[in-house]
Amino acid sequence: ELDSILGRYQYGSAAILTVTRYGLAVFAQLTGQPKFRLHPKSATEYEWRVVEASVTFKKDAVGKITHATHRQNGATFDAPKIE
Repeated sequence: ELDSILGRYQYGSAAILTVTRYGLAVFAQLTGQPKFRLHPKSATEYEWRVVEASVTFKKDAVGKITHATHRQNGATFDAPKIE
């Protein structure tokens, strides 16, 4: 199940969030920024600890991850999975 969240998500017109893993640790890197570890809150919800932000990976009816919902500084937006 962990592998299903891995991939690239379109964060606006010019930024991509790349989600990878090393063993059981999950990492996220936004275009032009360093890679940071994501800490699990559940199987599909993760948080950064370097900033107050979280991301929830959303599934469709057949269980495929279709997008991520990002929450930070009172704002929420969806980022479609592009690969």
